[in-house]
Amino acid sequence: MKKPFSTVFTYVGLALFYLFILAPIVWLILSSFRNSDSIQSGRLLPAFSDLTIQNYIEAFRISNFPTFLINSFVIAFSVMIAAVLIGSLGAYSLSRFALRGKRLYMMAALLPQFFPYVLILIPFYILMSSLNLVDTHVGLILTHTSITLPFALWMLTGYFNAIPKELDQAALIDGCSHFGVLFRIIYPVALPGLVVAGFFAFVVSWGDYLFVSILSQSNATQTLSIGLQTFMSSLEVRWGLITAGTVIAIVPTIIFFAIVQRRLVAGLTAGAVKT
Repeated sequence: MKKPFSTVFTYVGLALFYLFILAPIVWLILSSFRNSDSIQSGRLLPAFSDLTIQNYIEAFRISNFPTFLINSFVIAFSVMIAAVLIGSLGAYSLSRFALRGKRLYMMAALLPQFFPYVLILIPFYILMSSLNLVDTHVGLILTHTSITLPFALWMLTGYFNAIPKELDQAALIDGCSHFGVLFRIIYPVALPGLVVAGFFAFVVSWGDYLFVSILSQSNATQTLSIGLQTFMSSLEVRWGLITAGTVIAIVPTIIFFAIVQRRLVAGLTAGAVKT
């Protein structure tokens, strides 16, 4: 009798957990297909006659939404590549070379993570302004890379430390350089860590609002998080367009996760031993 009761209790607990997690997402998706009157009526579930795709059509027709979408992708993808590349170089140095004060270097890299981003917002703006990078893609890419790089460095250092150094030594004996070891030995073995670091950098850059709101000053560089503001004014909030735009902003991250999720659970050293 205990086993059926335990099974039922487990599934009920999981159902309640996922209901709590997914209910806001389901409501958001339903609202994106509702007209304004239906959303403001206060009803939790819409009537079938209230459903429409007009919100998605208007989101692309009456705003620069396609431009915002392209800007978000270009910036987030560039940040992902930069964070993984620079973070892996730093992690390889900290993991494989005998450097004095390794802990100090790691603490210095992680120190910015202990401060709220609003405290470093003005310094970033002054720095980018002095470099003439305000309202440019490059300025946003550098800013987002700097705030995602500490996590990438910290996590990749742990991944690299778990890889046997004998693999490096065998490759060096065979005539491989340190860069060759990194790209031909370490990268394939630490691919799950690289994927996680890249995914984190992509998501942080994709959803950033604070830095983009200061460093982006025109439609040419604004991203989706800022573009949603175009659906609001002092006299009206177009909830249908906002919910539709939010769903559109969520979809790319879901697709990206679906593509890389198998790598997140891949073994670190699968197939890495030289035979």
